[in-house]
Amino acid sequence: MKRPLFIITLLISLVILLSSTTHKNVKPYYTADIAITASGNILLANKGTSELHMLDRQGTSIVSWALDAPATGVVTHGNKAYVTCSYAEGKLMAVDTEAHYDILFLTSTGMGACAPVVSHDGKKIYVCNRYKGTVSEVDASTGEVLREVKVLREPCAATLSADGKALYVNNFLPMQRADVEHVAAAVSVIDCESFQKTDDIRLCNGSNALRGITTSADGKYVFISHNLGRYQVPTSQLQQGWMNTNAISVIDAQRGAYIGAFPLDEPDRGAGGVWDIVCDGNHLVVSQSGTHDVSIIDYPKLIERLQGYENLAELDHDLYFLRGIRQRVNISGNGPRNMALLGGELYLPTYFSDTLNIIDLEQQAIRTMAYNPGRVMSAIDRGEQAFNDAALCYQNWQSCNGCHPGEGRADGMNWDLMNDGIGNPKNCKSMLYAFQTPKCMISGIRDHAGLAVRAGYKFIQFCDVDEQIATDVDEYIRSLRPLPSPYLVDGQLSEKALEGKRVYEKQGCGACHSGEYYTDMRTHRIGENVEFEQGWDTPTLVEVWRTAPYLFDGRAATMFDVFYEHRHGIKGKISRRDAEALAEYVNSL
Repeated sequence: MKRPLFIITLLISLVILLSSTTHKNVKPYYTADIAITASGNILLANKGTSELHMLDRQGTSIVSWALDAPATGVVTHGNKAYVTCSYAEGKLMAVDTEAHYDILFLTSTGMGACAPVVSHDGKKIYVCNRYKGTVSEVDASTGEVLREVKVLREPCAATLSADGKALYVNNFLPMQRADVEHVAAAVSVIDCESFQKTDDIRLCNGSNALRGITTSADGKYVFISHNLGRYQVPTSQLQQGWMNTNAISVIDAQRGAYIGAFPLDEPDRGAGGVWDIVCDGNHLVVSQSGTHDVSIIDYPKLIERLQGYENLAELDHDLYFLRGIRQRVNISGNGPRNMALLGGELYLPTYFSDTLNIIDLEQQAIRTMAYNPGRVMSAIDRGEQAFNDAALCYQNWQSCNGCHPGEGRADGMNWDLMNDGIGNPKNCKSMLYAFQTPKCMISGIRDHAGLAVRAGYKFIQFCDVDEQIATDVDEYIRSLRPLPSPYLVDGQLSEKALEGKRVYEKQGCGACHSGEYYTDMRTHRIGENVEFEQGWDTPTLVEVWRTAPYLFDGRAATMFDVFYEHRHGIKGKISRRDAEALAEYVNSL
């Protein structure tokens, strides 16, 4: 009588075993970065699985290292790899890639640690601490943080000058008020000897979402890939890059001066979702994440054309500039982002399909491998993919990410949307908690976020999407969760923030900004010249540290300006100290 029970138990065990084998690694990797080891193996920094994964060139897994948080970047030097990861705390880990695969050190840098760069002599690692707003210098042997310097806003990528004396750092978003004539992000320059910031090179008007940065092989130029928002005009059409274009800015590395920017788009086809950029002596290569292709540009001809261009101030509008010197090459998979270039071969993983493309730049031959073939996507995963997909836009000019970069957040710019008239631009809002805090838009014109999603595709992307796609995007936006504030100290309010909380209560801020999301979800008339009779929608204060500038038209560059200069919600007088403390508290939420 015991044998049937044994057989049933054995069958159940086999089903469990087969199920676990079949669904191994079904979770998307979401590869954030890639590097090549000294022996030619491939390193993938996987955000989705919080690991550094090493494959051989045939795609066979060799080893993986677990990380404390989602992976954000990786770089190699000799027999070592340096990988960054971050959530509430940013870390840098060094591993041996050639012998015993040991972890050599693990050190804390700053929140948002990403984009590690190795000094030319291999003795230092430079780490961008995106949400702390700093760059760290780390000893490559011991992991000791040697020095740290403040830059501007969300440093997210960096490159060294040819002589190794200067570090150029991308600041992801503009750091300024938005209601002025020139709104743009900047590239910070750090002197590596003194480790002090020496300059901020502002890019052309509308530059935001700075992604990739690279130094030319001859050391003469620095190239930056980024979005270029045409925020000065109503969002009434898309043709000819009317709303967003995708650009490469050029800096003269000898003079440390901005030269100009050229678009990657064509007159009738955008290159939505511009991402990474790499360069050798023959090619400048740019990944276009939203259109799932790469631009391979003839580098010598590019420089010749740049040097002969008559009016560089108008270059960023010239959609014919790359004609005849650039090839757009479709890749396998969805969402090409960061890439590595070695020996004339481009190594390019796709963020939304876990497919590696290896491209011979001369022959433009492509070899592909699926390095996570069991990948299964949830509705949230599909929604994030659609949110970033410029194929869901007329002529591929942009995706939802175009105005809401950084995982559905804001771009720091004012946009004149057509839903409430013309000539009244409003500051871009983060999508965080959009579903949880109706109504939507600054004017509250959309009753809920689902309506805003569908209106966005119809009137911003000029595209009718299937309802299933819109529903998936709903699920993605619903899933967004705030990062812990970098203003917190060990996860708690600082003394200054506690002082600010008392000011918050004294001023009665909770009358409008209350509850779990710090909003009463109502409209209020505050101040003068309120455009709508019902007033403005009350935004959540959660993660407000990440959404500058502030107020309906971005007139306040900082939260301190909101309270001290513009006196938003302030009764009577407020001292500088109280305004600073109040800003500290609100930025800690």
